[in-house]
Amino acid sequence: MISPDCVLDISNVFHSTAVFVEGSCLSRSEPTAVLRDVSARVHGGEVLAVLGSKGSGKRALLDVIAGRADGETRGRVSLNSSLLTPELFRRHGGYVAHRCHLLPSLTVRQTLTYATWLANLSNREARVRQTLADLALSQVANRSVNDLTRAEYRRLMLGVQLAKDPMILLLDEPTWDTDPLNTYLIVSMLWSYATRRGSIVVLTMETPRSDVLPFVSRVTLLCLGAVVYSGPTRSMLDYFTYIGFPCPQLENPLMYYLCLSTVDRRSRDRFLESNQQISVLVEKFKIEGGLYMKEAPQGPASMKDAPLGLVHKGLGRGIKPGCFSTLLALYLRGMSATFSFNKCGFGHLTARLLLLPFLIAILSVSYSHSSPVQSRIFLQTGGLIFNVLTLFCVSGIATTAILFPGFRARYYQEKREGLYGGAMFLSAYTLLSLPLSFISTMMAVGILIPILELDLSSWAYACGMLWSTYVAAEHITVAVMMIIERSMIAATTVLYVTLLSIVIASGGVRSLRNLPNWLAAVSTALPSRYASLALNQLAIDVPTFVNLPYNESIPCPGIQDLCRYPDGKTYLIERFTREGENISEVLNVDLNLLISLAFALGLVILNSVLYLLPLPARVKAKFRE
Repeated sequence: MISPDCVLDISNVFHSTAVFVEGSCLSRSEPTAVLRDVSARVHGGEVLAVLGSKGSGKRALLDVIAGRADGETRGRVSLNSSLLTPELFRRHGGYVAHRCHLLPSLTVRQTLTYATWLANLSNREARVRQTLADLALSQVANRSVNDLTRAEYRRLMLGVQLAKDPMILLLDEPTWDTDPLNTYLIVSMLWSYATRRGSIVVLTMETPRSDVLPFVSRVTLLCLGAVVYSGPTRSMLDYFTYIGFPCPQLENPLMYYLCLSTVDRRSRDRFLESNQQISVLVEKFKIEGGLYMKEAPQGPASMKDAPLGLVHKGLGRGIKPGCFSTLLALYLRGMSATFSFNKCGFGHLTARLLLLPFLIAILSVSYSHSSPVQSRIFLQTGGLIFNVLTLFCVSGIATTAILFPGFRARYYQEKREGLYGGAMFLSAYTLLSLPLSFISTMMAVGILIPILELDLSSWAYACGMLWSTYVAAEHITVAVMMIIERSMIAATTVLYVTLLSIVIASGGVRSLRNLPNWLAAVSTALPSRYASLALNQLAIDVPTFVNLPYNESIPCPGIQDLCRYPDGKTYLIERFTREGENISEVLNVDLNLLISLAFALGLVILNSVLYLLPLPARVKAKFRE
């Protein structure tokens, strides 16, 4: 049990991380010190501002506290004299990153509701109502995230964590892109939360304003990873005056001492001079600043006297939600994002349901007037199937590239909070996309029925075959987007590979009989081979293709060199089988359908496994924000 008078103590923390240096041939990593003997203390009900210029180690300090830092860390971070482990922080802490991606088509209320659901919190509705009121978001509760102003979006980012009622709240530049008024509002709201709930709030700031000074209880000044000052804000002026650096009148003390502890890079002489001055300030604080850092707070007595259970209702988050509860929350959140009545929601629904039928409808116009003669019908039908396969793959790749990055960004942020893992994320995403892609496939194949003259049984087989093609393309894109951040690059990469596989294995450009042996062996591992075989058999091995005339003037049977195909099966054998193969096994619709579905299912399982594997540090760094 954590004491109501909680104390976060950071003692002699050193942290180094690997920085990749590009060499002439290969890149190598070198350890670089980020934090050097950092100590700080903050009590419950206080706001600690970590100040420093870019590269001073502010974010690294937050990551060390939260147990997220990559690299070597020495020192101790404790909560009430107990080691603050990553698991303890996940249960009782919240972290608001510098940038936070929220699903744009959800409303503000839905965003907060699903955040509390995934955190396994009780009284979700009451928490959401209180958070909306505390952050002045009640008037936009039913507005979509995409329609929020920059300041409202920033407050909602805070609300996702505040709704969990954390004991320790870490915020990386919470006022980074806000105007002065909203900067004041955000800091005052954080101060109000800390004093009212007895929580610890630690925030970083690069350009602190003077009007936030009354809300900052303690200050830690960092420069190049070292502490220049750490202690109560009210004692900062006394300390710097004591060591010979008084703050001029009418100056913002926070900004003045931040500039004092910043390296001046405008010239070599100024760089050396400021570097020497900062070294002196760091050494002085090591010798004389210990008493300031340990100075006790002067908080209201009522806060300390309140029982812990009444102060922090969120501390019951020790038990993780069950798999079914998490999966249901993720699935319903995805459904809400897809079926929202706003621009983003309509965009999601259009991409998932209407993009594919629209592309197939445009394609069908080109093949709607084909003549049933041998000189054209076989090649036209084969060409139609080749193009249909291509469009299904393109549609699956495009839809995934458009919609998946938003869900992926939210997943990587929530994974760092320990809410769920990659397999759970992929399962929820797949459960959402599979039925919608199947509906889209049925609509698209329905457009092809008059052209290919499919009966009900053939239509069902074609739906299964093309659906497996769509799912395979979708999940290949998902796998590639695990390591490639930019969706356009990932989509282009998958598109090139997919088109190459269709050209090689579908028989639409070159017959399988004439492929070199090694290329034929490669084609057996490509799903487009089996989808193309089944679709061509469904469309061509039909009674209407028996004894077709060669053209409008030459009937068949007649000239043997022209009337090559007495029926569709003869064409399929010549085009899609190789010598020595069992024709009944190759031209087997049921078997080819099962193989295609197996490919799609295998890719789904493979992705679930891939998202469980640890990523290299260079890859993880792309998706942290």
